[in-house]
Amino acid sequence: MTFYTIKGQQIHVKEEGNPHNQLALLIHGWSSSWFAMSPLLPMLKRRFRCIAVDLPGYGQSPPSPEPESMVHYADLMAELIRQVSPKQPAVIVGHSMGGMITLTLTLRHPELVERIILLCPTISGHLSLFMNLFISPGILVERFVAPRISRALQPYLTGLTDQLMRPASLSERGGITQADYERLRTDARNPNQSRVRAQCFWAMREGDLRGQLEPIVDVPSLVIWGMEDNTVPLKDASVLADEWPHLDLRILPRVSHWPQFEAPEITRRYIKAFLGKPLKLIQAVF
Repeated sequence: MTFYTIKGQQIHVKEEGNPHNQLALLIHGWSSSWFAMSPLLPMLKRRFRCIAVDLPGYGQSPPSPEPESMVHYADLMAELIRQVSPKQPAVIVGHSMGGMITLTLTLRHPELVERIILLCPTISGHLSLFMNLFISPGILVERFVAPRISRALQPYLTGLTDQLMRPASLSERGGITQADYERLRTDARNPNQSRVRAQCFWAMREGDLRGQLEPIVDVPSLVIWGMEDNTVPLKDASVLADEWPHLDLRILPRVSHWPQFEAPEITRRYIKAFLGKPLKLIQAVF
């Protein structure tokens, strides 16, 4: 296991690739871990020093002593970049809530970011109606009402979790494997994350980025979104399209909230093509 200590906070990471190469920082989303970015590592590690983080409170990273916010996460990731790559800006890849963290980091620390890749990013902070009706209340109950009871009942709730998580996160025609789904489900129901899940639910709403993206519209960026995303509403993609006129936005059919798992080949193809374009050429377009 690899840990970095940033401002006194331990952060567990999955690190692959040549340590002398440019840094690619991969940031997972809500109720997740570094594993959410694992389908991208085999491709990215050929060219980059890849660091896929467990955000504080998720995976194997201990929680922060203070309530989490998108700004706190973004500033920690900025310090991680400064520590690991002091002389060269990084490529940042963010999924879901990790997309909001990536954009917040870019707004606050633009000198650290060369280009960004976003997978179904949270922009407004408002999740879909399905999530608000069926998933979020359970997270809040687990955190504030009866966390011990929730843990005791967890073995009996697996079937219900399956019934709720699949339509919320995955397309019926997506290509995710059962093994990957079970790992994602395990991360999503990690009982040690109850406090941070509840904090991040509200932190995303407070981190609403609508109307704030103009300072970074010249940063070369690729956004990949599932046409059937039932976690982060697709209308957030319209916000990006309105505020980011030169954005490379790709909408994938038969994909929900996990393009890196549901359509890994085309997701990797788009990312490889984007990263293969010389920066000067992209900047000329932007």
